[in-house]
Amino acid sequence: MQAHPNKLNNVFFAFLQPLARLFLRFGRGYREFSELSKAAFVVVAAEDYGVHGRPTNVSRIAAMTGLTRKEVSRIRKRIDECKAAVTDRGSPLQEVIAAWRTSDEFLGADGEPAKLPLTGKRGSFKSLVRQFAGDIPEGAMRKELQRTGAACISDKTIMLCPKQPGIDEAEEEMADELQAGPYTLLVALARDAANHNGNDCKSFDPTDKGSHTAN
Repeated sequence: MQAHPNKLNNVFFAFLQPLARLFLRFGRGYREFSELSKAAFVVVAAEDYGVHGRPTNVSRIAAMTGLTRKEVSRIRKRIDECKAAVTDRGSPLQEVIAAWRTSDEFLGADGEPAKLPLTGKRGSFKSLVRQFAGDIPEGAMRKELQRTGAACISDKTIMLCPKQPGIDEAEEEMADELQAGPYTLLVALARDAANHNGNDCKSFDPTDKGSHTAN
């Protein structure tokens, strides 16, 4: 029997759309979102639902979140190492750019990312995408590189562009705005919901150096 989404799920879905827009705007994809959300679920399940003041055990966290016990253990290790907000793998776009900057096949004699012909068996954009973009077609990857300003195309060649100025500053500004506005509101809503259900909801403070954030 097919389940129908309830009102709260509809609101969650609507809420996630502007969040997805921000992720894409700042060069993050679903892989990063997935890793960050998994870590958030593990943190909350461990801290808010323990017994007698102790953190929730791995099995209960797995039962609550739907993650496997192996995945919960992996994530808890990252949290203990203050790497909860560090993602190992980025989007296919980021994987392609990273390979372009580090793989010998795509470097010039000076060790810098080479200007690549669009086609060819080796040392070409076609070869780069085939090896590092998964099932993403060349055309889609090329357009995404252009959209983000990461690469420029001319005369059947493609080259990485220098990092655009102001990107780091824009990320810092957005982080501050989210922390000051939506984050504070969501913490209050979560606390109210927990109190209504009789739970003692602990809030995660990203400004607290002792919290589970990346160094």
